[in-house]
Amino acid sequence: MELTQEQKLIQDMVRKFASSELLPVVAELDKSATYPHEIIKKLAELGFLGITIPEKYGGANLDTVSYCIIIEELSRIFGSIGTILIVNNALVAYPILKYGNEGQKSQWLTPLAKGDIIGAFAITEGTGFNFSDIETKATKINNGYGISGKKDFIPNAEAAKLFVIFANTENGVTAFLVDRESAGLKVTEKEDTLGIRSAGICNLEFNELKVSANAILGKEGDGLKISEEAINLASIGTGAQAVGIGQAALDDSIKYSKERHQFGRPICEFQLVQDMLIEMKIKVEAARLLVYDTAIKCDSGSSFGQDAAIAKLFATDAAMVAGIKSIQVYGGYGYTKDYPVERYFRDAKVIQVWGESSIAQKIKIAKALLE
Repeated sequence: MELTQEQKLIQDMVRKFASSELLPVVAELDKSATYPHEIIKKLAELGFLGITIPEKYGGANLDTVSYCIIIEELSRIFGSIGTILIVNNALVAYPILKYGNEGQKSQWLTPLAKGDIIGAFAITEGTGFNFSDIETKATKINNGYGISGKKDFIPNAEAAKLFVIFANTENGVTAFLVDRESAGLKVTEKEDTLGIRSAGICNLEFNELKVSANAILGKEGDGLKISEEAINLASIGTGAQAVGIGQAALDDSIKYSKERHQFGRPICEFQLVQDMLIEMKIKVEAARLLVYDTAIKCDSGSSFGQDAAIAKLFATDAAMVAGIKSIQVYGGYGYTKDYPVERYFRDAKVIQVWGESSIAQKIKIAKALLE
């Protein structure tokens, strides 16, 4: 796929930012599982907190291909940043832009785009992916709703000011826009995750959380439709994130294989090592093509739900293969914290199951095939 001149400039800018701002701090941030507040401020200044938000709301108003470029290039250095941006852009800003009324757009989109606030998407309960069967309840009271229940494994929850919360109502699953300071909303323990450790993944509890009817996003009962559309866009981003992680694993493996010598020659000359590099290259390139083809379909206005599922499934599996192979290329050093390949492996595993898992993607693809 040939990028436009503007997209090439964006790619070059993001690569320079990632090398200068992320690379020096990524190891410590990942080790300490620290949410990168200062990095997020700098990304906001570049417009990356509101990639597809229109300029009238303070956004960058870029296309989906540019969204993928930004996510891929940042994730090559630090996968957690990819998750943070995907949540803010695809899972929070996008549904508000599409389904919010003008009051909700004016209230939330500008601060989201400028990085004044961070958003989180709260739908997951336990480890399941059947979002139509969520247990969180929203009961009508006076001129609003009382929400009770809990959510698990919510990225950005540590820093989020705005939560898109999904709860069952009389007319089905409904999405609510809820301020962090609302009485009855509690951000509980931070998860000590295997990978994507700096994305601020926490759990939520709702105890007599009261919200007004104006907090509903779209209409009562629109929740599953809203979540599906948001997750489709997020899946394209996660595919790009996986491509970035896989590319990083490949790049580092090539470099190391040229430097590491065994039996008097660099290990890149051994057929077994070459076979691993070749497999990584093929899978990462194929994943990139799937992801960016889906982004082009999204930009053209075509239906892309099945394409997004295929792209995320294939790309995250490719990143996982690249993570495993890179550790094999490094040998014993691949298992140490001295080199980043073990982080690529950990981050790839998490994004396989984050959002809609690989199993959920397969169910979605099968359903589309058999309709």
